[in-house]
Amino acid sequence: MILEEFIASQSSDRLIDVFGERSRSSAARLLRRPLKQTLAGLIAGARRYCETFQNRVYVSQTWDLFLEAFPPGCIKIPLPPLQSVAFIKYKDSSGELQTLESSEYVVDPYSEPGLIFRAYGKSWPATYPEANSVQIKFVAGYGAAADVPPEIRQSILLKIADLYEHRGGDEGIEKNINGAIESLLWPDRINIL
Repeated sequence: MILEEFIASQSSDRLIDVFGERSRSSAARLLRRPLKQTLAGLIAGARRYCETFQNRVYVSQTWDLFLEAFPPGCIKIPLPPLQSVAFIKYKDSSGELQTLESSEYVVDPYSEPGLIFRAYGKSWPATYPEANSVQIKFVAGYGAAADVPPEIRQSILLKIADLYEHRGGDEGIEKNINGAIESLLWPDRINIL
């Protein structure tokens, strides 16, 4: 709100002095677009950039994983950290949709990525031979935004600042900030094979 009030109280020449000559078009765009809308887009973009780089989700989200059949071993759940598995449904060998009892499998939310194993002495059921015969609904993420690790929050803030500074799409600008962001995110990056 303070920045919005400052912008509203300044002439466009004064804003060019504040934002710099290179940002003349950016300052003009900022005057036309509400700051709250601009920041909301930058926050979402920065979060997606960091989540995509790490192959994770940060704030609790519900996802569906579809498989053609049960694998011979365990099931790797993408997008750690895994919080819980809501259900596992599958089409049986006659094509009827079934829900697998939770006593038939064991969820390991501590591994990254999270894993689902067959329970001791159990086997995965046979499935109908078509795409998406198995559906796993799961919840992933650290919880609330306050639960996201500080190095990830810092990376998102750095990316927001970078996106805000270069929101005009200036060509030829070196974006060295991505190296710093990726250095903060790299230790907890999940490799997808």
